[in-house]
Amino acid sequence: MRNRLAVVLGPIFALTGFSALTLQVVWQRVISLHSGVDLASTTTVVAAFLAGLGFGSLLGGWLADRLGPRRSLIGFALANVGIGVFAWISLLLFYDLYRELVPHLSSTFASFCFNTAILLVPTTLMGLSLPLVARAVTSTVTDAGPLIGRMYGVNTIGAGAGAAVAGWYLLGTYGFENTTRIAGTLNVIAALLIYLVYRAAATTSAASAGEPVAAAVMTAAPAGGKRVSGGAGRERVWPWFAIYGLTGAVALGFEQLFFRVIDAEMRSNSYSFAHVLMLYLLLFGVGAAVGSRLLRRGGDPRRWFLWMQFAVGITALLAIVILVRVLPLSGYLDEQLRNYFAGEGYNSGFGTIDTVKDWATVVGVYGAIPLGLMGAPVLLMGMSFPFVQAMVSDHVDSLGRRTGTLMFANIVGNVVGTLLTGFVLIDVFGTAGTYRLLTLALGVAGVAAALLTARPRRVAAMALVVVLLASVVGLSPSNHRLWAFMQGADNDEVLIAEDHACAATVKFEGERALLYINASIQNAHPFDDFHVLIGLVPALAHPDPERALAIGLGIGSTTYGMLRDPRLDEVETVELCGGEYDLIHQLAARGRTEFSLMLDDPRYIQGVGDGRKFLLERDDRYDIITVDTLRPTSAFSGSLYSREFYELINTHLNDDGIVAQWVPTPRVANTASQVFPYVIAFRVDDYDEGSVFFVGSRSPIVLDRSAMISRLAAAAPGSFTDEQRGRLEQFIAAAPTFCYTNGAVLTGVASDQENLDLRPRDEYFINNDAATTLPKC
Repeated sequence: MRNRLAVVLGPIFALTGFSALTLQVVWQRVISLHSGVDLASTTTVVAAFLAGLGFGSLLGGWLADRLGPRRSLIGFALANVGIGVFAWISLLLFYDLYRELVPHLSSTFASFCFNTAILLVPTTLMGLSLPLVARAVTSTVTDAGPLIGRMYGVNTIGAGAGAAVAGWYLLGTYGFENTTRIAGTLNVIAALLIYLVYRAAATTSAASAGEPVAAAVMTAAPAGGKRVSGGAGRERVWPWFAIYGLTGAVALGFEQLFFRVIDAEMRSNSYSFAHVLMLYLLLFGVGAAVGSRLLRRGGDPRRWFLWMQFAVGITALLAIVILVRVLPLSGYLDEQLRNYFAGEGYNSGFGTIDTVKDWATVVGVYGAIPLGLMGAPVLLMGMSFPFVQAMVSDHVDSLGRRTGTLMFANIVGNVVGTLLTGFVLIDVFGTAGTYRLLTLALGVAGVAAALLTARPRRVAAMALVVVLLASVVGLSPSNHRLWAFMQGADNDEVLIAEDHACAATVKFEGERALLYINASIQNAHPFDDFHVLIGLVPALAHPDPERALAIGLGIGSTTYGMLRDPRLDEVETVELCGGEYDLIHQLAARGRTEFSLMLDDPRYIQGVGDGRKFLLERDDRYDIITVDTLRPTSAFSGSLYSREFYELINTHLNDDGIVAQWVPTPRVANTASQVFPYVIAFRVDDYDEGSVFFVGSRSPIVLDRSAMISRLAAAAPGSFTDEQRGRLEQFIAAAPTFCYTNGAVLTGVASDQENLDLRPRDEYFINNDAATTLPKC
């Protein structure tokens, strides 16, 4: 009967996993609008989410044992009703309320407390699920590991499907608010189905056995509720909670590393996070299901679990060795990899997919390489769960508490691993060094497994552990080599500056120094006219500028353009990737004059952090704000191209203040023109086949071209080469302009022709047709 109940509950449990991950993806994306996308902010969101799941696991374990098998189904149904109701109102809290309170949440701790307070309700309800389901479907401790492992696997596979459908379809097609409502409705449907299962199970049990389900379950247990199988049954189980917590810390450390490398390999767009999360969860879920079958074959679950954990580290680091050192040994693959990583194809998008070769690249980038990097280790992580579940499940009447405590310990480890890897290890050791460190940490599990091996084979097992560790660690690439490979370059062609926020690199191609962020090409030195003009034009056009802010540093060209106007008293930069500052220092040391002029200028102020969050937390006003930002198809870029973002900038401009930004799409022009009554655009024909930037203001923008040329002439000698100075003077003197608005903000724009915080259409480019409508003068 319990097995039949598990079969019926399986699809419903998968559905709740689908909804949970859909909500997590949306909530984390919405919270980032106000808390920022820097590591401190995203880590606090993840930690807050996990805190609720951990508390829910403990509470669910206690409730499951108090409620018993039958009423645990009712508890599971009620938890899903609560999640569904919360989902429907969630954006009122995560967006509207957060928007009102964010000026008072400037510290990381305050933000964490707010996120935790709101997330605690739904995540606690989510955390209840596994202990309640485990208690409902398990009748004997013999079945605990295989059955709960299988249910956990089914739920995780459903979660992976949720990450895929939400990330690739729901968010981009229906927007954030409608997606949360869809997910919440699924939870309510799941609750109804659970109730129907409860009624059917009660009726079947009474008809066939003449007794309640709870009584039937308890009589099926061995006398005293003791374990009847499993190699660890005679030992204390509590150390395994601690061990699973420690391995959970390493697992989340590896998850961060997987995402950093794969996100770079995928050229970081809005679909890559959900794609990686989907693959991770599906692999973990399949692993848990496979592990459930292996557990039934017998053997000491302690050794199985420890060997699997050791193999997680070996296979994770071995995948990096194969990618960086083995694949390039093939001349053809080496050429293909270099061409891909060195180019801009699929950079925050998919490029043009017309040929078989194009499709092969997509399959490789989104399938083969991600699966090669994390397929084996994540499968092994999932496979190990049923074994540790079996080792702690020694009494039926405490099964709920044991399952809940096991999940709680693992989640605590997850939080510790996330914080330690994100804030410490990557900063100190880099991505490659952290890979090696985590592999060595799991080497302890290999040593323990070898010690548990029967004496005749113990020495051979220990030797195997040492040889495997020494081999993969010795062959693993340095951090410099890893990121040089991700740029399609040799070691001596790149500068590296990696920190917890991102990996910033510069690759040299002759005289050009190309900036890459997480392996995606940005801009270059010598500075191109386009990026210099985004900073230079608003500065020269303003009648009397004093303070300027650059949101985003890039390689420094826009900030450099503003600093050429000696009338400015202060030019401040806020850059998410602090490593970029290290790179411009290294470039200055190599004799590149522009960087020395920037760094030696006492007016220049460097800041590290999320630009939007910086504005939310400050009351400062500026004469000029420039936004040197990502492509609109890049992950999280929607927060810098939305109407609400332009409204935020508007509140930080003085009455005659000017904002300047690239216009990559018609939607960006339409959106900005709904906020600023005066918007003028410039086209730079010789950059990227004609790129456009706009300057906007609440006040009329007077382009006194002769005065602007005179102000340019006042720039310090040596600021530009004679050739570039000539081009800039000619552009300012004669470049045609076209206006988007002329004293009144744009109205009547179709909803699909603008970007909003909760509907960033340009960011989700697959789901939304390219905008075609441009505002008229």
